[in-house]
Parts: sequence; structure tokens; C-alpha cells
Amino acid sequence: MTDVRSDDFTLINSIDDATPLYAGNQLAADKQYLGFETEICFYKKGDDGKPVAASAKDCADVLQHIKKLGHQPQLEMASAVEYASPPYRVTEAAQLTTEIRQSFTAYNDAIREKGFIPNDQSLLPFATLDSAEGNLVDRDRARGLVKGMKLFKDPEFLKVTLLCTSTQVSLSYKDPADLHDLLSTGYALSAPIYGLFANHPAYVEGSDKRLDVNPRAAYYEAFGKQGGIPESFLDAKDGDDFIRRHAKQVFETELLFYYDQDKNLVWPEKPVKFEELKAIGLNTRSNYDLAESFIYTDLKVCNIRDEEGRPTGKRVEVRGLDAGELGVRAGIPFIHAALRDPQARLEVKALLADYGLSTDQEGWQQRTLDARHNAAHHGGNYLDVAFGIRPNGTEGTLREFAQDLGNVLQRYAARNPALAEAVAPLLEICQTGVTQAQQIAAATRDYNHANSRLLHASNDNTAATATASAAFKATRKL
Repeated sequence: MTDVRSDDFTLINSIDDATPLYAGNQLAADKQYLGFETEICFYKKGDDGKPVAASAKDCADVLQHIKKLGHQPQLEMASAVEYASPPYRVTEAAQLTTEIRQSFTAYNDAIREKGFIPNDQSLLPFATLDSAEGNLVDRDRARGLVKGMKLFKDPEFLKVTLLCTSTQVSLSYKDPADLHDLLSTGYALSAPIYGLFANHPAYVEGSDKRLDVNPRAAYYEAFGKQGGIPESFLDAKDGDDFIRRHAKQVFETELLFYYDQDKNLVWPEKPVKFEELKAIGLNTRSNYDLAESFIYTDLKVCNIRDEEGRPTGKRVEVRGLDAGELGVRAGIPFIHAALRDPQARLEVKALLADYGLSTDQEGWQQRTLDARHNAAHHGGNYLDVAFGIRPNGTEGTLREFAQDLGNVLQRYAARNPALAEAVAPLLEICQTGVTQAQQIAAATRDYNHANSRLLHASNDNTAATATASAAFKATRKL
């Protein structure tokens, strides 16, 4: 969670004022950058013997402990800290992956040193909106979002921000054409990303009802045009057209709060669009960036910032990966392969075309939306849901696509042996068609068991999920 700077009073009066912000860095393909962020939720055993999420004070203490060890963590909304990598060239994906693994281990060790247990899933089974709000951290953006969402938005908005933790991979881009190319492949992969990186408990929100959806993918649907796959992309003819449509979307975005001339937070009596701030002279760059930050699409166009938080350009943030070890290990290799590796990205594009999900194919928009919806609302079928249309006119499945994608990743790993070990767990999911969330569900008897599993000494899914995977595979042979 990055706060938007409140001190840029440059006025953004029109879409023409905004479009230069998205020009790209004009660098060659091998000079582009990758970055990574992941959120680590943590908890402890309570006095009653049940797991309890970290309080705001606990988070502040853990943050300071990690800082003393030489790292630069950030507070997340509730009961979590965030690790953010430095940017690396796309040619340095292996080095970045090593940096991520080492830092992730250091953060988890530091959390344990303070007496807490890091959660290797994207949600805590017992956490509710009320309990999470009670652990809200002391940050402007956290307070602003929660108060604004409670005033103006559906409760699902708060579920994303207060209950979920995720992993994000960021990519710089050369120019509008490169931006559109990243978005075209990235959005076509929304369903596979949510499906393959699903890592959540079988029960959530303190309910004893077993999940039959991907919670983060489903929660984001409550954001309407501000979430999922946006019309600004679906209707765009090219990169320049997308940028203008995106800027228009920002102008029409309702701010949950905004900054005044004294840099104070203001909560309006009713939602106010960025464009409407012109009437009071607050259509500033700070408030434009704030409005853009309220767009929670699967691929988020957002600021690149320097060490002091000043915007220096724009990037694409891929947001569909759940928090946990799988995303930490395989997130960078997967996104690098799909969106930046010269060979693998062409193979991924060709594969998407085989499923009718290329932007030059008639009807691709609806097929892309349908695929995402099916991955979100899988009804307990996980990857066994409809995905695109095959060349012979038959319906494809997400499981079939994952197997085909696994072949691409296997060739990628062979060409990039330094990344082979990192991509291995994702390859296994592609090949077996059994996701981590599915394995967790198979290993969880009921809601109480979901919580008791959290108090295992290591909170490591590996052994339990391997057993569940073996059992699941055995049932498929019957």
C-alpha cells in the first residue's frame, strides 16, 4: 500500500494534460524493468488457544524490527506488512527472483522472531470486516479508504482492502504501443493468473460455508467498471486510444477522499469525481493520482515513484496473484515469460489465439470477460471451467489451457536454467491441473479445522497439500 503524495499542485485540466504522463520511458525491450511486491499477513496464538490477527501496534512493532535488520517494509491495511523489491532489468529476472526469495525469507524470519506466524495464504479464515477494521494501521490512505468505502461503497470493496493479501508484479513500458501489447496479453491471462496462483483457505470471513469461488477475483467484481477488465481496454483500438480512454476513466472516477490545498484529507458529503474538483481548484496532480489509485483493475496502470514517492513515470501492475510462497517463487518467472521473454511471449500469444483470446479475433472481448468470470465463480471446479473457443469451434477449458501453458513454461525453463527451480511449482500445477487452493480445500475438513491448521508450527502448506494432491490424483484415476 503506497500513499499518494499530497503536495503536487500542478493542475490537470483536461485529458490532453494527462496523456503525456503515459508516454513510456522510450527504452529498448531489453532495457525495460520488472518489479515485485508481496503482502505478508501474520497472526499469533491467542489466550483462548485460537489464532488472532496482529493488531495495529503489533504491525508497527514488527515493521520497526524489520527496518532495524536493514530492510524497507511498508505497512499494509491490517495485520500485514509489504515487501517491495527494487526494479531490475528484464534481462535480470533470475537475479530479481533470488533477491525476492532472500528478502521474503528474511521478512518471515523477522515476523517469527517477534512471536508471530506468517500466513502463507491470501486470507485468514477467521478474519471479518469488523475484526480487520479493529486492526487498521495508522496511515492516511488506510483511514481514508476505509472511511470513504464505508460511506459510499459496497462492503465487497472493504473485503479486498481489509481481508485479502496479494502479490503484484510491475512492468515498465516503452511507449503506448508497448503498453497496449502488455495489457492485451495480460488481460487475456487474467483467468489463468487467478486460477493458477489461487492460494486461499477453504473458509473465509468467519463463516462455516465452504468457498466455491476465488475470493479475490470475486470480490473485485463489486468494483464494477473500476475493477476486473475495464472498458477502457476492451474498447481501445490501440495504445494511444487506450491512454485517452483511461485518462477519461480517471476523470470520471469517484474519489473516496481527496486532498485540499493544505494537504489535508477531505471526505465529501457524497462521492465527487476528479473532474468535478475543477470547480474548487483541486484538480491537482496529487488528486489525479489519487483518483487513478481508486481504479482496481486486474492490470493496474499506476505511477513509478522515486525513493521519496515522487512520480517519475507509469507502469503496469499485474495484481491477480495471491499472496504466499507460490507467487514469491514463480511470480517473476511467469510474468517475465508471458510478457517480456522474446520467445515465450510469442508462444503465449499464439496459445491465446488458439483459444480465441487474441485482440485481432472477433468476439475476443466477451470471451475474455467470460473466462475471468468462470475462474472467479468456479463452483468448486477450480480449473475445470470453460475458457475460450478452440479452432474447431469447441469450448476450451482452463485446465487444458494450463497444460498447454505448462509446455511453454517448460521450454522457457530449459532456456533459462537459473529460473527452472523457481518455476517448477507452477509447472506442476499446470501439468496436474490441481491448484494450491484446491489442495488446501481437500486437506481441510471444516471451518474449525481451517483455523486449527494455522497453529501448526511452520504454517507450511507444502506437506499437507502434497498429501491432498496425491489423494486428489488417486480419485481421478478411479
